Amino acid sequence: MPVVLKVLRVLMVRVLPVLMVLVLRCSSVFAQQPTAVPLPAAPYVGRTVTAVSISIEGRPATEPALADALQTRVGAPLSMQDVRETITHFYSLGRFADIQVDADASDNGVAVRFDLKPIHTVTKVDLLGKLGLSEGTLRSRITERFGETPPITKAADVAEALRELYQERGYMSAQVNAAPPIISHDPDRATLVFNIDSGPRTRVRTSFVTGHPLESIEKIRSRLEIEPGDPYQPSRLRERVDDLIASMRHRHYYRADVKLNTPSVNINPELSEVDITVDVQPGPLVTVQFTGDPLPKDKIAELVPVEREGSVDEDLLEDSARAITDYLNQEGYWKAEVKPPDRRESNNELTIVFTIHRGAIYHVAPGGIQIEGNQSISMTELKPLLKLQEGDLFVASRLTAIEGAVRQIYRTRGFATAAIETATDESAPGLVKPVIKIKEGPRVTVGRVSITGNASIPSERLQAVLLLAPGQPYYGPNVVRDRDALLAFYLDDGYSSADVVALPVTPETTPEGQRANIVFKVTEGPQTIIEHIFITGNLRTKSAVIRNELQIAEGQPLGLAALTESRRRMSALGLFRRIQISVISHGDPRTRDVVVSVEEAQQTTIGYGGGLQVDRALRQTEEGDTTRERYEFAPRGFFEVGRRNLGGRNRTLNLYSRLSLRPNPDENGTNPFGFSEYRVVGTYRQPAIFRKTGDLTSTAAIEQGVRTGFNFSRKGVNAEISNRLTATVRGSLRYSFGTTRVFDNQLLDDEESALTVDRVFPQVRLSAFSGAISRDTRDDPLEPKRGTLLVGDATFAIRALGSEVGFGKTFMQGFVYRNLGKKDLVVAAGARLGLARALLRFVDTTDANGNPITVPVRDLPASERFFAGGDTTIRGYALDSVGVPETITPTGFPKGGDATIILNAELRAHLFGDFGAVVFMDGGNVFARAADLDLTRLRGSVGIGGRYISPIGPIRVDVGFKLDRRVLGTQLEPRYAIHLSIGQAF
Repeated sequence: MPVVLKVLRVLMVRVLPVLMVLVLRCSSVFAQQPTAVPLPAAPYVGRTVTAVSISIEGRPATEPALADALQTRVGAPLSMQDVRETITHFYSLGRFADIQVDADASDNGVAVRFDLKPIHTVTKVDLLGKLGLSEGTLRSRITERFGETPPITKAADVAEALRELYQERGYMSAQVNAAPPIISHDPDRATLVFNIDSGPRTRVRTSFVTGHPLESIEKIRSRLEIEPGDPYQPSRLRERVDDLIASMRHRHYYRADVKLNTPSVNINPELSEVDITVDVQPGPLVTVQFTGDPLPKDKIAELVPVEREGSVDEDLLEDSARAITDYLNQEGYWKAEVKPPDRRESNNELTIVFTIHRGAIYHVAPGGIQIEGNQSISMTELKPLLKLQEGDLFVASRLTAIEGAVRQIYRTRGFATAAIETATDESAPGLVKPVIKIKEGPRVTVGRVSITGNASIPSERLQAVLLLAPGQPYYGPNVVRDRDALLAFYLDDGYSSADVVALPVTPETTPEGQRANIVFKVTEGPQTIIEHIFITGNLRTKSAVIRNELQIAEGQPLGLAALTESRRRMSALGLFRRIQISVISHGDPRTRDVVVSVEEAQQTTIGYGGGLQVDRALRQTEEGDTTRERYEFAPRGFFEVGRRNLGGRNRTLNLYSRLSLRPNPDENGTNPFGFSEYRVVGTYRQPAIFRKTGDLTSTAAIEQGVRTGFNFSRKGVNAEISNRLTATVRGSLRYSFGTTRVFDNQLLDDEESALTVDRVFPQVRLSAFSGAISRDTRDDPLEPKRGTLLVGDATFAIRALGSEVGFGKTFMQGFVYRNLGKKDLVVAAGARLGLARALLRFVDTTDANGNPITVPVRDLPASERFFAGGDTTIRGYALDSVGVPETITPTGFPKGGDATIILNAELRAHLFGDFGAVVFMDGGNVFARAADLDLTRLRGSVGIGGRYISPIGPIRVDVGFKLDRRVLGTQLEPRYAIHLSIGQAF
């Protein structure tokens, strides 16, 4: 009988309401037919479903997420269970406020219609009428309380919050009313509308100052802005009252108070004028004195923060007495005593007296800390823990910390009941003999490690998760660690209600000693399988893009780690401003639905900015026989516009442009600017072009720039496919095609030192393939404190594919970062090696007299040669100015070379706030041929620098000093170089 009642109760609660809805809806439909006879719903159940349609407020809906939610299928019998599950799925999406179901009979079965009433998301808030306050002020209050776009259901609360704001600002008769929201469709959106009438601002009619103010009444009125006729602003008046209290407490009246109670403010019936009474009570003048032994003056404010806190309450004074005692103990005054502060009040003055008795300074007696009772752990192992040495100041708290460290090492070795006690004896005046007494007790090791209660997962799989093993020391936290690992394993395998406990351990005695058998008891519960995954909110983004990032799948266990990783990967797309992954239960603990709800970010982004570019560059002297280094300042600006998520497939198109105006080298010219340096780059990016791997980046660029000794103009395109091979390793392949024109070439002035390739190919066409692989374990790409970065890159230009010059080129880089124990003390080191070789070819040209000749070309074009010197390589030199004599012209311009090596080392330290400092050493050189590379010919520099950690990255200033100065042309190189830049040097 109870079973029958239970079944009837289920039918009444779950099935009957749905049947009644269908009866009412279907009866209303058939009543409109010519042969209208109300039909019961029962005949529809079990009939074949011939059509299923979905509409949103009468409009047909074809979204994939809605189709996925359907459980009522065409061709299947009509089932109330399927209808109920479909309704539940629609509600799970979080987009609909009401769902109605209609059914129409047909000759062959029944047609079912689902009409959805959406929740209209607010995307805009309109403020209309006489505002009185600025719109920005009103919107700030809305955002502060409800976010930028509050839901429709919060409209009344928003109106009340705005009314409170108006009253705080003195508009006591302000009216704020929420109008009916403006609804729009496709997509479903709403605009909140508020009609506002600020009314007149209430003003001060009269004001009175009572009590014993420290300033004149007129000054108090002015300070509080309560002169007759001033606007009455309750919130700002309270702020000014707080400032007045703070100013009196700053003058050592720590009990000062200013009362502005409601009875003190009277507003006339018209709410246009107000009478204000302010009662000012400064209280006694407070003086803090110290008797007995003195304290360092620079420590008083820190130890007794009466002035900082603006208070003299009992708790603060007692804390100050304890702080003084602790400070003296840390200074070696073992028996220091500070009496509770004495209060003396008279003539409206309060004197607080601290009486301090430091006593003698104590040191650790000869022999240092003595340890007694250690049998299993030798003094050799314990000695590194003894941080108090003979002759050190004796600090009791340090001895307590040592005691804890000794206890911890015994616990980790399996001595769970070891007792550690300390004793301190004054062996002589001013000397303390610390003794640590150890009672080891039995050592307990791990015996059997077993798992019980696991019915669904074999013990072999679970044992692989555990780190505990027989024979290891028994240590409680290790047991907790393995228990948590087992629980995490179950949660990741979909057992959301699983529980794991470690049963109490009773060590047993064996011939080898005491042994603890560890048993983990598992309560598995049901495994949860994902039944459906619904994706909603993606108006432009294809669902396939989102599904590619999900680490969960329908029919698979609902794992906690998979959910977390799915959320992380979706965030990394950068397409959404909000991501919510919800798990929906329908009563059966074995199945769940997952709803992925997103809010898409803005598609178009625009950026622009400007600044001043500072370079230390080589320039030819007026005599033309040598070069000199000089600073050049050039205004610089950029503009960038990007469009992401093209076609809803996470494709990105970006246009970047930059312009710098170089100074005019002719100092007598009327135009201060000469050469224009620019760069325009269009970039198209498409991730995962090979299903889930391979990111394609295509670039087209035109640029004009300055290098030391020549200017260049470049046009080109390239396509790169990159892929993350592991969490830290990335590889890429690239093809590039472009032309580079070199002009204003100072390298051609000397016929003997000029390279043939520069004369024959002032404009060179290159077609090249490149491959790169990198391994990056840095903790922060902008400001690394630990980790390594290894990069290898190889390029091959091939004449058969359209390149006018053939060559092979490789560049390898390695950087390492290590923290030296302290939080912000980092050593960074790097090495870079570049090697290249041009393929010999013969080119038909003409000589100076116009006669045809054939010349061999065996050098790299200027745009591909290696250079060194500057703010990211060797900081004691100007840009590109480092090289062996074979790579420098007689006048001092660098020609570049086929090989380079750069070595860097840097010590980075944090100073205070966002500021830091570095000490660095750089070395390296450029060689004409790879075979000429010689480590004995390196040039170097040392220097110091400053760092400021800004929101855009580290801003740095480096000063590098040359270790060996040479004569370039007819002048000696400058002793140092200064560099200003953004970002670390490496």
